[in-house]
Amino acid sequence: MNDRQDQKGKWTEMGVKFILSLAALFPFYAIGFVTFPASLVALYLISAALVAIFAPWEKLKERFLQ
Repeated sequence: MNDRQDQKGKWTEMGVKFILSLAALFPFYAIGFVTFPASLVALYLISAALVAIFAPWEKLKERFLQ
């Protein structure tokens, strides 16, 4: 009987630790999930600006607009 109670207590302890870990990490994952679309749009805009600035436009015009 004691062995069964010890095993049940062990599973309960592991479950409580897991639930507390989820609760502690939730704010970080929630912030990441909420801001992901915005960060994706920002990355898209930054890369478009970099391409607009550094692309060899004259060479591209010569090659594709002949």
